[in-house]
Amino acid sequence: MRVLFRLNGWLVHLLCVLAVALIAAMMLGISAEVVLRMFGFPSIIGLIELTEYALFMSTFFVAPYLLRTNEHVRVDIVMARIDPASAKWVECGVLAAIMLISLITGIVGGWLMLASAREGTLVFKDLIFPQWWLDWVIPLTSLAMLLQALELLVTLYRSPPLRHAATEAIPGIRPDELP
Repeated sequence: MRVLFRLNGWLVHLLCVLAVALIAAMMLGISAEVVLRMFGFPSIIGLIELTEYALFMSTFFVAPYLLRTNEHVRVDIVMARIDPASAKWVECGVLAAIMLISLITGIVGGWLMLASAREGTLVFKDLIFPQWWLDWVIPLTSLAMLLQALELLVTLYRSPPLRHAATEAIPGIRPDELP
C-alpha cells in the first residue's frame, strides 16, 4: 500500500507541474497574441481553442495536489465547533464521498474515452484531432484523486482525533458571539 501511495504522490506532483506548465504556456500564448495584434499581424490560429483545452486540463491536473496539500475549498466552521472524535468521523465521511465521486467519474470518463477512441470521434474547430486526446485527462485525474483520498483516509483513521483551530473571524459574527 505504501508503494502505491508513493507512486501516486509522484503522479500528483507531476500533474501539478503539468498544470503550472499549461498555465505558463497560456500566459505566453495570450501575451504573444496581444503583441502580434498590436503590430497588425494576424492572430495565432487555434490559440483560443488551445487555451480552453489547457484551462480544462490544468484544472483537473491540479485538483489531486490541492487535496494532498489541504488547499482545496473547505468549510471549517462546523469542524472547529464539534468535538474532535466527531470531527474525525466527518472528515472520514467527506474523504469517502470524494472517493466515491472519483470512482464514478473515473469509470464514466474511462468508458467515454474508450467509446470515443473506438468510434474515432473527432473534434472539429480550428484544430481537428481525436476526442480521446482530451478524454484521457478525466480517468487519470480521477484515479489520482481516489488514491489521494484513500491515503488521507488511512492516515486520518490511524491518527488520534485532532482539534481543528477555531476560525478567527466569521463575516457577520462578532468574536464575542462565537460559541
